[in-house]
Amino acid sequence: MSNPTRTLSRTTEDFLYDAFYGGALGGSVIALFFLVVDLVEGRPLYTPSLLGSVIFAGAAPSSVTEVRLDMVAYFTLIHLLVFGVLGMLFAFLFHEVELRARRPIEVLLLFFLIFEGASLIAALVLAPGVTQQLGAFRVFLANLLAAAAMGAFLLVTHSRAG
Repeated sequence: MSNPTRTLSRTTEDFLYDAFYGGALGGSVIALFFLVVDLVEGRPLYTPSLLGSVIFAGAAPSSVTEVRLDMVAYFTLIHLLVFGVLGMLFAFLFHEVELRARRPIEVLLLFFLIFEGASLIAALVLAPGVTQQLGAFRVFLANLLAAAAMGAFLLVTHSRAG
């Protein structure tokens, strides 16, 4: 990424590889983060159950006290879809930054801030009260870890390819 004017040959297969694995890695990091948090608190799978209950059943976050496996499954489908889209967006942005940016780190940090803001807005709209229930710092940390994992994956795979 040191020479933004170099010519890179990236195929559709390269893009799909970056998108699929980057998205899968980011989604897995968030899922594992909250699985560990839930296990430590003695409530395995509480977070996806909470999110599924709020989004699909219209439950108030404070009223969700038990884990419902159907809500875990419903939310997991949404989680996979969202991170599939995020993987494509992140791979596209990374490729564009790699080609054009004179200051790639600043551009990627800006993307993280946009990602963080968008996730908080989405949480407020789709699942009001969930961020407060889970803890804003935990949500921020999970997103930071996911973005770092996705970014590290792309840096490693692109340093080998370039």
